[in-house]
Amino acid sequence: MRRPSVRDARNVWLAGFSLAAVLQGVFRRPFGRGSAWDYNAGWQREIAVWNVGTLVTAAGLATLGPEADRAQVRGYAVLSTLFGINHLVAAWRAPRSGSNWFGAGLNAVGIAVGIAALTGPRAGGGD
Repeated sequence: MRRPSVRDARNVWLAGFSLAAVLQGVFRRPFGRGSAWDYNAGWQREIAVWNVGTLVTAAGLATLGPEADRAQVRGYAVLSTLFGINHLVAAWRAPRSGSNWFGAGLNAVGIAVGIAALTGPRAGGGD
């Protein structure tokens, strides 16, 4: 199986940020009701805005090459670790909170892909 590049890992997180923006911005009521934290329109809009801002930032960095991708992946791995722990604790406390299990699982995927990409050999220019 091919090890993901840092660009692949970055793109996995961008897909996650896009999904989170839609879930928290458009489907915030059902997603919130499925979480241990329940629905909160204001905070969920804030989360959607944060995700859109992250996507805009990532788009601006996309042309800077593999080292910019690598820096983003390191930062996203930290965020996913913290977000994942937060979701996992909430899910553990409220086992029926499907949104929290979903969030913990998606963050775990991001972490796994990111670690695989960051620990792989650096490709010359095509990392």
